[in-house]
Amino acid sequence: MHRCGIFSLWLLFLLCSRHPQNAATFCRDFDRNGCVGPEKDNIVFALDKSERKKTFRDFWNSVYFRGDRLAFALKNADARKEVTFECLHGHYNFAEDATAKHELEYIELRDKDVYGLVMLGAMLEKKFPERRNSAYTPPPPFEVTYHVYCGKDPLMQKTIRVELK
Repeated sequence: MHRCGIFSLWLLFLLCSRHPQNAATFCRDFDRNGCVGPEKDNIVFALDKSERKKTFRDFWNSVYFRGDRLAFALKNADARKEVTFECLHGHYNFAEDATAKHELEYIELRDKDVYGLVMLGAMLEKKFPERRNSAYTPPPPFEVTYHVYCGKDPLMQKTIRVELK
């Protein structure tokens, strides 16, 4: 009976200490109304209007200056403590190296909604550094995971597949 009581208390503590999962969406950008061009599991960026006759570095620079973004929207962010701009931070990583953390380039808070982004060109530079001076070849699809926190409390961990065609 004593073991059941301890187990019940532990289970109750575990259930009560959890917050509901925050609803996160990937998108191409965001504006004052929220997520623009929401995407689910896969996002495709067009290769037209990008430099593909020179090096891979020229390619990712042209994508960067074209302005393609992988943004996110986190509606009604909930954590153990109040979500404020001061507590917000985040990073992203690629599937093959979950330990390498690349900082999100932009993050903001509007009421209880959190928005952020990374420029696609900057992401390509971090994903393919060894190809910097190589002749352009199409990059293969890859997965990227965004992590957003309020202090130590996780608000979002979500993965999307990125393709360039």
